[in-house]
Amino acid sequence: MDKDSIILKYDQLTLEDAESEIKELHHSNQAQGEKLDDLKRQVYEIYAQLGITPKAVDIPEEEDEEEETDVPDLSYEEIYQMAYEDLTARGLDTESIDYRSLLPSEELAAIEKMLDRPEATREKWVKGDWIATFAAAAIGSLADMILGTRDNKLTGADPRKHFSSDFSSALNTMHKHAGGVPIDYQGTGFGGGFHRGLSKGHDILRFVEGISMFKNGSFEGIRYINGEAVKVVTSVNPYGNAYAQLPLIEAIAQYAKHMLADLCSTCSLPFPGSSFLVECSDRDLRKFAADMYQNGFNIKNILVQSLSTISIEVIIRVYFSIQSVQQYKKELVIQEDYSNFEAIKQFLKPINADKLNEMLLVAHTIVTAVNVGKVVLKKAPWELNVTEMISVVKYGIRVLRATLARKEKNSEFAKLMRNAEEIHKQWAVLEAEIVSKKELTDTMKSMKPLVV
Repeated sequence: MDKDSIILKYDQLTLEDAESEIKELHHSNQAQGEKLDDLKRQVYEIYAQLGITPKAVDIPEEEDEEEETDVPDLSYEEIYQMAYEDLTARGLDTESIDYRSLLPSEELAAIEKMLDRPEATREKWVKGDWIATFAAAAIGSLADMILGTRDNKLTGADPRKHFSSDFSSALNTMHKHAGGVPIDYQGTGFGGGFHRGLSKGHDILRFVEGISMFKNGSFEGIRYINGEAVKVVTSVNPYGNAYAQLPLIEAIAQYAKHMLADLCSTCSLPFPGSSFLVECSDRDLRKFAADMYQNGFNIKNILVQSLSTISIEVIIRVYFSIQSVQQYKKELVIQEDYSNFEAIKQFLKPINADKLNEMLLVAHTIVTAVNVGKVVLKKAPWELNVTEMISVVKYGIRVLRATLARKEKNSEFAKLMRNAEEIHKQWAVLEAEIVSKKELTDTMKSMKPLVV
């Protein structure tokens, strides 16, 4: 037997009875009031015919005394028993009562829809979001086309073709550092204009080993002779001059200054981690790493190429922040003293960033697809846009996490727990009101014979 439905049915019928009693009392009192008004009019007419002036009679007002009633604290079983007996007395079949018999089908459908409502929803894109995303992607793709070519005359440089752009030439003026340092060793197997890509000394991912060379005054590298790895360690340069040994702090300072100067030079610094390929046993990988660096796959060109990534970030984040501020102003009434501060907060760090991550992911994915297509057609892997690829991975992870989080919040278990908590709160209110409703019905019945 569905005890909950029986209690709810009892509560429903009790409330309907109380409402019916109140309506009957209201109509009865209206009729009695009309009769009293008619009687009063007739009495005044009789007094007027007799020429008698009626005297006003002061009727002392009775003070209302509030009766304190103790509401019994009934248990669930006692409330159920009371409901069961009442419904049985009404001639209802308690065995057939379930929750579907309590409400019309339309109301039940509305309740089921409410109970199944999502806990977390994905914010939908509007027309402006699409426009901003594809505009940013178009600008980012254009920037990648212009800046991605390593030997372009705008920002590129190719020492093999003996030219350098104005931008690269300006940066190259900052290439000033002390000579004769261990990481610049150019002996057999390590010399040439691309010597930085032939050993680990200029690999910023292995900065500890680079600093150690400055400190110890010794160059360390690996070269391959007839397919065999040979470790080269030397404390003198090819001219027989010894390298200086430096204290640790001075070695760190000299290393940082040297690397910053080389970063701005024409050939710049090799991509972080490329020295591991240079030292590996596979000749194809060693050749691949050398070709990538010689064709311009260096940190300076990658930083320049990242302008496509930066342009997308700026355009979409500014657009999204403006939208967030506008929405914030519509939803909240802000005190004037704090409006500027709150608006700045919404601009710099919007509350709902899930859609922002989606917009950034779409824009970076478009630019990455264009870049990969260009690389494939030109067969130029050194023009890969690393910053765009990193952005796709970063925002892809964020969007995936947000999707999984929404899925977890909208699971059947999560909805069940939320609904159970809300229903328990309503049950507590219902149990407190059932007794008072019964007393109200009893009061209505006792008032019927008192109506004049």
